[in-house]
Amino acid sequence: MNNLLFQSGDKVLFIGDSITDCGRRDAYAPLGHGYVRKITELITAKYPERRITYVNKGIGGDIVEGLESRWDIDVIDEKPEWLSVKIGINNASRQHMEGVPTSDYLPMWEDCYRRILTRAKTELDAPLFLFEIFYVAEDVETPRPLDTDAYNASIHRLAEEFEARLIPTSTAFENAVAARPGALWTTQDGVHPNAEGHTLMALEFLKQAAW
Repeated sequence: MNNLLFQSGDKVLFIGDSITDCGRRDAYAPLGHGYVRKITELITAKYPERRITYVNKGIGGDIVEGLESRWDIDVIDEKPEWLSVKIGINNASRQHMEGVPTSDYLPMWEDCYRRILTRAKTELDAPLFLFEIFYVAEDVETPRPLDTDAYNASIHRLAEEFEARLIPTSTAFENAVAARPGALWTTQDGVHPNAEGHTLMALEFLKQAAW
């Protein structure tokens, strides 16, 4: 009952794109209605005695360069004890639409990601959680239009470099699709999770948080 990494008084900050945002700036303020809210609800239900602060800084459509531009205000100034980052699918989509080879685009993306993580470690010393990106098809045979594997290899490298806890969401969705073919885990775009998909993400995060 006492294994959870987060203690009373801790601030846990989530930052990312629309999958993190999930309405947190309007109708579903302040945490959104996606995986972030599910994480907080499950922790509160199991550890009601823990007084933990949760902050959602997701912004729909964001890319890693966008995170860097708002890193001071949305991360450093918040001084979280724990930091979770979910970013990359919009970069992968932009690269695909612009026709830029992964070998040209990915090093710049990884360098930018490394810069913001370096600041988090040196200025906050906050332990990190890094999410894989994902594209979810209706079956395991359907090819993905985005090069998510290359981005996830980069995320794995960064997780090892910064001793971050890796959230293997791409693998989790692949396993879920294989176990239940034809079931929907996202909206029709294969990128934005539905309620079940957000629950899967929350559970994968909580495994790494010793829930």
